[in-house]
Amino acid sequence: MKYLPFLKGKYTVNPGLKAIDKANGYDRKIFQFDEHVRAFLENKNKCRKEGISKYYCEQDLDPQTRNAINAFIIEQLQREYPNFFYVDKTNKEFICTLTGDAIVFSDNGEADYPDKYVNLFDALCSQVQEDLAIFKFTRSTDWLSAVHLCAPNHWSPSEKIGLNFDLIHDPIPGLEKMRKHYYPMLRSVIDKGPFYRYGWGIGTDNRLNHHPNAPLGFDQSEWNGRRFDPENPKLYIRVERQTLTGFHDQEAILFTIRTYFYEVNVLEKVEKDALISAIESMSEASLVYKGLSKDRDSILSYLHV
Repeated sequence: MKYLPFLKGKYTVNPGLKAIDKANGYDRKIFQFDEHVRAFLENKNKCRKEGISKYYCEQDLDPQTRNAINAFIIEQLQREYPNFFYVDKTNKEFICTLTGDAIVFSDNGEADYPDKYVNLFDALCSQVQEDLAIFKFTRSTDWLSAVHLCAPNHWSPSEKIGLNFDLIHDPIPGLEKMRKHYYPMLRSVIDKGPFYRYGWGIGTDNRLNHHPNAPLGFDQSEWNGRRFDPENPKLYIRVERQTLTGFHDQEAILFTIRTYFYEVNVLEKVEKDALISAIESMSEASLVYKGLSKDRDSILSYLHV
């Protein structure tokens, strides 16, 4: 299984939403587990040790919405992966066999975790490979009310929390037309979802955590990455599979973001040719946003070999 959104050979920023109930096989799942699960969970543990407030932020998230989404996550994980997740009704515990966690929850769907987790949502996010975010809506506005992001792709949760969809996506070139009409699109997700989509970029490493602020003890320039060395070339396609699930009663959307890496040097010829074409189709603004502007020609020369 490979997710390669660039195979049409043209770079676009269209939403590209697809209905999950019409997908095949693995894409019918909200959550996806694979052989890299240990690396993802260990990355989340590292983020927690560094300081979870850097990676998990909330603003104006009401308990009813959080509880409804917690219940959905618990039910979905049991349905999709019964070998990994189950509820011990006697002890009111949600068991994850991958992490060994027994997550205690109360009748109102919440619990306190003074030793390890901030709350139940934090605990549940820490059992899966996906990052998660919650958007809330009223009839006149929307805002990012929670984000649990341990594999940030060069953006910070603290800089986005509380902002509406338009402002969050302001740095992305090419979305200007869509951003003018985003509100009806997102409202339709609540009524017609769930959906999934893909985004992609090119990286010079396969590190999950690219928070813009390096942890203590790391050189900021080295941490940033995105520096292509023709003498020691390393290139990876970084793909994000995103799902959007609506909660009508809460006027909310749950986003999941799952990161995949593919080494460029193992792509088949037709795949590499499509990648070359997609990079060549990028505007200068898109190249800057993707961190490819300075290395575009060197990367293309490497790919043509």
